[in-house]
Amino acid sequence: MKYTDHVIGFSDHGIRRLKWIAPMTSERFDRGLSLLRHLKSTQLLLLVELGKVASLRKAASALNMTQPTATKLIQDLEAAVGHPLFERSSRGMRATPYGEVMIRHARLMQIEIVRTREDLDSLSSGASGTLRIGAVISAVPFLLAKAVAALKREHPGLQVSIDAGTSDALVGSLLNGHLDVLLARPIVLGDRNDFDYVDLIDEPLKVVGRRDHPLASRSSVTVRELGEWPWTLLPAGSPMRKVLAPVFAEMRLSGPQNIVETSSMMTMVALMHESDMLAVMPGDVSDFYIRHNLLVEIPVTLPAVMGSYGIVTRRDRPMTPGVEAFLTQLQTALQEQRRIRAELTSDG
Repeated sequence: MKYTDHVIGFSDHGIRRLKWIAPMTSERFDRGLSLLRHLKSTQLLLLVELGKVASLRKAASALNMTQPTATKLIQDLEAAVGHPLFERSSRGMRATPYGEVMIRHARLMQIEIVRTREDLDSLSSGASGTLRIGAVISAVPFLLAKAVAALKREHPGLQVSIDAGTSDALVGSLLNGHLDVLLARPIVLGDRNDFDYVDLIDEPLKVVGRRDHPLASRSSVTVRELGEWPWTLLPAGSPMRKVLAPVFAEMRLSGPQNIVETSSMMTMVALMHESDMLAVMPGDVSDFYIRHNLLVEIPVTLPAVMGSYGIVTRRDRPMTPGVEAFLTQLQTALQEQRRIRAELTSDG
């Protein structure tokens, strides 16, 4: 065995090994090396271009090579792979299933080479690598912010970027190599086997509005009454909108009719500040704005429909030291979150 990979997870005692993933046998490793020896950088670049334009002439032109040269490169690659990669027709080049696999991995290899260059440049300037995190907005105010702040204190040279958005929008970025690790909801993963998922935390949903909203002074509000008010919501099709369907059904509507859609929580806050709009936010996000006197919670009880979010990683990609360091800090922040919630429950 020349290579093996593992998944890490959380327990009350910290990071733990969960399972071994597809150990690399000697035969598989040797076959992979054999293909690597036959690959040329120009072939990889040509595959990426063909994935974009599906035209050998246009792909060759983009790479400043002649069409016969491009044809020979593809023929040599098909011979090395042992399968036809493209179907030729008057309409251009259409990738076969084997070609689609090669194009996908060529793109990933291109991204990894770019990342290698970035890490080298980062190291030469005194930094210590890069870490690209994707996260649902729910994770930002507490878990993510605390974990990244602690990570930067321990590794000030690590270059960290954060892409906050909805789970469905971010999972593609993880798959194509633009993100290293993702905090997202499992609802978008389905039964796909491209990813490993480790549950982190369940969270409630809260309805919020501006501080002097007419409903804020009420002792209680029914879910059905909420349908009469304007709303600002995440876009249709987002995981939160999907899990809110039972709530909207209770309003005897397909959902709020007077709405403004946005993927930005800051935009939601601004809209609520200027109007009687309501919004549904995950507990940690709403608590952050309530604590800073920007919003108030509307006294209505929502069903527990949001569920959890957790760590999503690519199954076929080993974790970098930056990812492992981030997950260690994430575990510390999670333990602190649990301690605070336990104290609040005890005080209540």
